[in-house]
Amino acid sequence: MGLRLEDGWGLLAGFQPSPGWTYHQCKTASQQPGFLCEDRTTCLLPSLLCDGKMDCSGGGDESAAYCGHVPNSLPQNLIFKCAGQKTWVYVDRVCDMRNYCGDCSDESVSQCPACSGCRCDTVFFADCACIPRSRCRNGVQDCADWSDEILCD
Repeated sequence: MGLRLEDGWGLLAGFQPSPGWTYHQCKTASQQPGFLCEDRTTCLLPSLLCDGKMDCSGGGDESAAYCGHVPNSLPQNLIFKCAGQKTWVYVDRVCDMRNYCGDCSDESVSQCPACSGCRCDTVFFADCACIPRSRCRNGVQDCADWSDEILCD
């Protein structure tokens, strides 16, 4: 599910990084916004920031400047705030057919391209309204009206 904004979010909204703190933007292989490591070569998916594992050789992706007051200390173009503004996800997890927000706002029609599978009212909360093609006609009901087993190609 989505990550909870910390208590006192209003106070953290004014977070100012330490002097010398810079964020270098890049585009990932999928053309999404990314985090450029200190080597100026490695472009990380946003969800690799502050995950407890150093993905940049210098450890910049786990630094206190970025991870000290998550999500407010993260570059704002790398996060998506869910509909209620109380939860958030990294932008690379938006439109991935998983309900991280808990309210499907990260998988909504307004955010995502057309469903490449079967669009329906789903049985499982985590699916939102789009069933992947790989789960069509597999003998398991994913859509409330069974359209994933009857109509889905």
